[in-house]
Amino acid sequence: MSVFHDKGFFTKAVHGGEPREMSATPIYQNVTFQGVYYRRTNPTVEDLEKKMAILENGEDAIATASGMAAITQTLLTLLKNGDHIVAHKCLYVGTYRFIRDYLPKFGINVSFIDFRDLSLLENVLRKKKTKIVYFEPISNPLLEVIDVKAVIDLAHEYEAAVIVDNTFTTPYLIQPLSLGADIVVHSATKYLSGHGDTIGGVIVGSKEVTEKIREGRKIFGGVISPLNAFLIIRGIKTLPLRMEKHCSNAQKIAEFLAGHPKIVSVRYPGLALHPNHFVAARQFKCFGGMIGVEITGGTKKIEEFTSQLRICKPYTSLGDVSTLLTWYEQDENRGIPDGYIRISVGIEDAEDIISDLDQALKAI
Repeated sequence: MSVFHDKGFFTKAVHGGEPREMSATPIYQNVTFQGVYYRRTNPTVEDLEKKMAILENGEDAIATASGMAAITQTLLTLLKNGDHIVAHKCLYVGTYRFIRDYLPKFGINVSFIDFRDLSLLENVLRKKKTKIVYFEPISNPLLEVIDVKAVIDLAHEYEAAVIVDNTFTTPYLIQPLSLGADIVVHSATKYLSGHGDTIGGVIVGSKEVTEKIREGRKIFGGVISPLNAFLIIRGIKTLPLRMEKHCSNAQKIAEFLAGHPKIVSVRYPGLALHPNHFVAARQFKCFGGMIGVEITGGTKKIEEFTSQLRICKPYTSLGDVSTLLTWYEQDENRGIPDGYIRISVGIEDAEDIISDLDQALKAI
């Protein structure tokens, strides 16, 4: 066990998994290391894996080329023909499509339900022998909050393994492994890196599970580059500082938007009007940096709105130091309404973000 496992989160983020004899983890840009092929191991990548295992309170971690590489390698390693996976009805679209469209090609049975209703989940678990239960603590992009401990406990009653995508919340807000989850996955591209300059993914769990996935990684590929691993390590050092600013900014911006005449509705777990606010308050350190809004006029007004922005950027992605907006097509299956925009709140001055959003909204 690392000497940093019992230290505070800020200390873990700065020092965890890193060599004491150097000021920073070196970039080992090699194909082989000590005779071992890079797809199996690399010192820079190993330092990232050690750091993430410490932050998520896991035994081991695996770094991958992207968040989707982490998710697909995990599911393809653990599931086989005839197995059943149940997932929350609203997930990151890449994950949703992989589970819906690709897993059935391998003979894997798939169910999507609303995890906020535990009776629905128990009904599925009772009727179908389930191998994996999969969800995000805060759903992407609808900002629904799942009761993490309750879902984990229920899944384990029916001997199902639990995989939690902790990308939105990060280990600073919640550590699902400490609540009993079996595996945590991340798109490290987002908050862990935090600067919009690298792509990566992470899987954290017990050594027994990660060794199976690590063997699969040698076959599937999807190995992170040493440079990307280095950039994510560097980003993680300021993760707690950034998350505090993301959260405080998001609270102010959500409160402002909730009273704006051009906004139909606001989704943010930190607002008392959010239907899952009390669950969020109980399980998260703070409420996160993501907001969902519906604008007046629907989809046809989105381009007009985003074209007026001067500070916020209408870019796909999230978790950057910059404020990013992503808009969505209406999707009844996932519950996405017309005119829906997901806001990843950055660390700029909150007043400047508010001013930019306000002037753009007034223009439509």
